[in-house]
Amino acid sequence: MKRFFALALAILMVVVALPHTPAKAQGKSLQVYVTGIDQKLQDWFNNTAIPAFQKDNPDVTVSIITGGWGDFDTSVAGWITTGKGPDIVYLGSEYASTYGKLLANIDPYIKAWPDLKNYLPASLATVTYDGHMRGLPILMASRPVFYRTDLVKGGAKDFKAPLTFTAAVKFAKDNTVIASAALTQQGFFNSNPGSADGLFDAQEFIGAIWAAGGELYKKDGSSDFDSAQTKEALQFLYNRRRAVLPDEKTATLPAFQGPPIASGKVVSGIFPMWNMPPIGDKLWDNIDIEPNPAGAAGKPNIQVYTDWLSVPAYSPNPDLAASFLMFLGSKDNALAMNTIEGFVPVRTDAWDTLKASPVWNKILTLTQQYGRGFNGINASADLRPMLVEQVNLYLTDQKNLADTQASLKKEYDAILTKDGFLGGGAAAATAAPTAAATAVSTASK
Repeated sequence: MKRFFALALAILMVVVALPHTPAKAQGKSLQVYVTGIDQKLQDWFNNTAIPAFQKDNPDVTVSIITGGWGDFDTSVAGWITTGKGPDIVYLGSEYASTYGKLLANIDPYIKAWPDLKNYLPASLATVTYDGHMRGLPILMASRPVFYRTDLVKGGAKDFKAPLTFTAAVKFAKDNTVIASAALTQQGFFNSNPGSADGLFDAQEFIGAIWAAGGELYKKDGSSDFDSAQTKEALQFLYNRRRAVLPDEKTATLPAFQGPPIASGKVVSGIFPMWNMPPIGDKLWDNIDIEPNPAGAAGKPNIQVYTDWLSVPAYSPNPDLAASFLMFLGSKDNALAMNTIEGFVPVRTDAWDTLKASPVWNKILTLTQQYGRGFNGINASADLRPMLVEQVNLYLTDQKNLADTQASLKKEYDAILTKDGFLGGGAAAATAAPTAAATAVSTASK
């Protein structure tokens, strides 16, 4: 995920498009931090993109700094928490909860921008903290489920995508083939970053809780991992794993060369688009795209990941920073980025060109209908490794369901307390409203 976003954002930095007319500024400077830009792209940005912005801001000095993913969290935390650093800082999808109170409220500069009506609501929710925008979404990625209809049991003619947890487990079992205690065909596979064996991903687990009708937090901001919805999500993940792997001695498929869905050995799965066949490949004639299944009292969803550019509260020029964000976020830039790199624009008015492709048309239509922004997640950097450890113990029969829920609840509450989201601190005061806000439907009207 981060590699995809970093490359797409790098392309963004070198795109020249017709800018929104920004606020005039005299003798001001603006420093922008992005991640993973090589020297060639930095030169292009400095020689072309910045001059384009400066046509309407002749007395503004704009500079760009960059770094790698290895020092990303350390650099960002250092700047934002100490109150000294770049005017614009790149953040991932779930970071608003972590840094929101230390970011500027840019509503006064950007809320009147007519273009905002064209932005996907799920992505705008990603950059919103305590009811106010703290930056602007730049690019997004959706995670539907892909199905090889030519491989499904019963044939493509009778294929019907499983939209409930129960149906998804049955589908995984019916379309898994085992010979000599080894998988030869896998009914479900998840290749999201962080899914070590293709059968568990922490992000999908959170999505499954949402799809069961649950949330991550109670009204007081504490963890809701002891809820009936979390139990249902855990049981679903366990049952699906056992539908594919009857026991942990069953050998998994060997490493894939190329997209797993193109191997002929994977029938369905969740994959980033960079791990799917190129658009236009004939294989897409045999690939169906559907939302993630839901629990008994929940609704199917599609997780939407949005990378964005934030404005720290310490910036002396939030108005200028907002103008620069609007310049980068124009429709022309969105179309140019898609042409060059192929990432999904956050602006829905840039989708008409994409929808000429049946593949993108299906993905974007489903995203509008089922999209749920992957945001409102407190202390995400500490949460993910804890989930991987605890849930995998349960999935591999090293821990029972009740003990797993108890451990998840206890450890996450401790993390939330340590990081200031629980226990009466300033962060805790906004934790519950932030979590509740993510429960609101983000489907485009």
